[in-house]
Amino acid sequence: MPHTKANFELSKAMVESVEEHSPAEVSAEELHALLHTPGKGAVVVVDVRPAEDFANFHIPGSVNKPFQELNYTQLISDVAPHAKQAGYVFVFVSAQSPDVDDLAAREYINEFSKIHHHPPEEGAVGILLGGVRNYLQRYPS
Repeated sequence: MPHTKANFELSKAMVESVEEHSPAEVSAEELHALLHTPGKGAVVVVDVRPAEDFANFHIPGSVNKPFQELNYTQLISDVAPHAKQAGYVFVFVSAQSPDVDDLAAREYINEFSKIHHHPPEEGAVGILLGGVRNYLQRYPS
């Protein structure tokens, strides 16, 4: 495809859209509070590490959706009931962050935007800073 001014502007708009709708950064303390404070809204923690790693250790209540196998359309459908609740937060986690959790969160935001014709609410999609190990060191199960 030849580079034209229209193509460049479209690409620039797409980049700005991705930057504008980046995942929120969630600290271990913030995630712990969200998971343990009644009435804070629905929290869905998606661990994108391989299944073997998830089986060894994970954040209690998290769901394993390995990054290489992740179907974003299906994931959006699976969490639709949570996404309609006020104050829902969808947090992607990996071994260390930022890592594939950031890529997964951005892909989720992009797919959500395509399906719903608008991005998720600001702060509704995040990544866990420091990763799963950091969280579990601070908050052992």
